[in-house]
Amino acid sequence: MNSYYFNHISSMLIIFGTVFCLILYSIVSKNFIDLIAISGILSVGIVHGANDLLLINKTFNSNRSTFFQFFLYLILVILFFIFFYNVPSLALLIFVILSSFHFGEHQWTLFEKNDNYFIKFFYFNYGLLIFSILFYFNFTEVVLIIKDITEQNINITFFKNLLFFSSLTTLSFSVVLYKHLKNQLLIQLFFITFFLFSVYITDLLLSFAIYFVLWHSLPSILEQTKFLFGNSNKTQLKIYLKKALLYWIISIFGLVVTYYIFKDSQSQLLSIFFSFLAAITFPHTFVISKIKKP
Repeated sequence: MNSYYFNHISSMLIIFGTVFCLILYSIVSKNFIDLIAISGILSVGIVHGANDLLLINKTFNSNRSTFFQFFLYLILVILFFIFFYNVPSLALLIFVILSSFHFGEHQWTLFEKNDNYFIKFFYFNYGLLIFSILFYFNFTEVVLIIKDITEQNINITFFKNLLFFSSLTTLSFSVVLYKHLKNQLLIQLFFITFFLFSVYITDLLLSFAIYFVLWHSLPSILEQTKFLFGNSNKTQLKIYLKKALLYWIISIFGLVVTYYIFKDSQSQLLSIFFSFLAAITFPHTFVISKIKKP
């Protein structure tokens, strides 16, 4: 069973992709690495959430027109964005909370799904552990970002306590839910150790890009493609990417325009960025959670 998990296409993408990035990090300039990381986030990262409307149609058997659904979805995202932009601290908090559950659920349903209700608490705490590792080992950069967004100073003790708390709760839920998790414990222990190592030797941007692009977005695209079209081979992936193209172009255009308008105001730019992330993460998290039900 464990060999199946290690030989799974998602595992291969995660392992070999991360190793490649770590090697690249040691031999090329930081500017080039940053360019690769940002490119991955803006391409694969955005594309993996670009077909939510198709997922909604398939999940709820909706017969409404694509344009009508796109309009409603866009209005929803805009309303969330306006709300979060006016309360940037809340936007950052909600982004971390939703993403913690989303990352944890995705990581532990790569190979098999589970219908236990309480396992959702485990997913959240595992995702929070991912963020805690990112925050703690990139403390200096994270503090500056939080300061720009919220005007609050946070010391390293907070992140140390967050890492301790998330580690303890993840371990506790692992014990309580052992019979539901035991098949994956070996490979997930390998993954979290591998992730810890990659975060320790790289910086915040590359660490986040490695997890978001290689560990999360690429496997999610494969999973969504299979859910939508019955398979995730080259033909179906082309269809998935073609259908995601318009949403991706709109997202990139919006980000570029926003950057040029607010490029001289770093704090506003960061607030807009996290408001945007929170706004698109909110509906995406619930859509993906719905398709992951056994």
